[in-house]
Amino acid sequence: MAHEWHRGVLAASSWHGLETVAEMHTAEDIVAHGETSGAWPIALRSEDVYTSGGLRAPGSAIVASYLAHPDRALSVVGDRYRATTPDEWRTLVRAATAAGARPTGAFSLRDGTRVLATFEIGSGSGLVDHLMLADSFDGTLQLTAGTSSVRVVCANTLKAAMSSDGKGMARLRHTASLEEKVNVLADTIGESIASGRKVRELYERASRTVLPADAAREAFDALFPSAPDDASQRAKTRAENERTDARIAARRPENAVGGAAGNVASLWNAATWLVDREADGATRECRGGADRLDSLLFGARSKRIAEIETVIERLVEVVRPDGSVEAVAVAEAVAMGVPAEQAGLLDWILDG
Repeated sequence: MAHEWHRGVLAASSWHGLETVAEMHTAEDIVAHGETSGAWPIALRSEDVYTSGGLRAPGSAIVASYLAHPDRALSVVGDRYRATTPDEWRTLVRAATAAGARPTGAFSLRDGTRVLATFEIGSGSGLVDHLMLADSFDGTLQLTAGTSSVRVVCANTLKAAMSSDGKGMARLRHTASLEEKVNVLADTIGESIASGRKVRELYERASRTVLPADAAREAFDALFPSAPDDASQRAKTRAENERTDARIAARRPENAVGGAAGNVASLWNAATWLVDREADGATRECRGGADRLDSLLFGARSKRIAEIETVIERLVEVVRPDGSVEAVAVAEAVAMGVPAEQAGLLDWILDG
């Protein structure tokens, strides 16, 4: 079956109806459900593999032990493969719940070779509102953590979440360095959830903040600066191409917010669209084959997202409690907000 359901528990019934439904409130709730249902192993070990004639075969078998089910050989993997341990998995689950994520699912797919933990992390702003942890014991999926608007309850919805939001997820390879990166990821999950709440609130404010053409131009220049006069012709061309791409991205229906007037959220959408995609929507891969986790947490992608949020925050934070707006130069930490009928943000992007 396409859903590939094996065993597990969900907080609310799904379309396939094969799961057990139960309440989950704490980390210990979701861990207990995952382990007692037989979805998550409580121990893993590697065993040598032999042919029927007694010859030692390359690689080793990943054998899982369960709380109330017989041991199973889940897969045969190479000698360099390093599985995520049950303790490390529990660490990530606990980090998510400690940060305020609400458990919604503990289950496995593909005869137990894939395990998942799912959470709700907020809603109401139109941004992603689910956190997913996913892993495999057969080398077909890296240890993955990320957010998506898709509620993952089966293989079909896992594929949908990975397709729509997978490029922004952290992925850890099953190598010798896995333990160190799991610890980094556990720390980052809490930070990401807290940051996500702040971002959702900021996005809602950005959706209500509209800029006149002059302020829109300053904000656009802050996000997509022209190259300095003394830059090479190649650098100038690259900068101008990025500015053109940003205008194209802002014109896309999924990025334009607030109708014809537009607002700061439109500009934000255009900027973040270009982090992982080309202007036409094609995937923008990591340069040099960089590891996705390193790019997400430590590399240029993370830096660029932070830069964008900083500019946007300056654009929406200068509105006074009485509703008046202070206009300052973007370089000084920015911005203007005016009523929608006076706005020209999207018009300027379209005509600029």
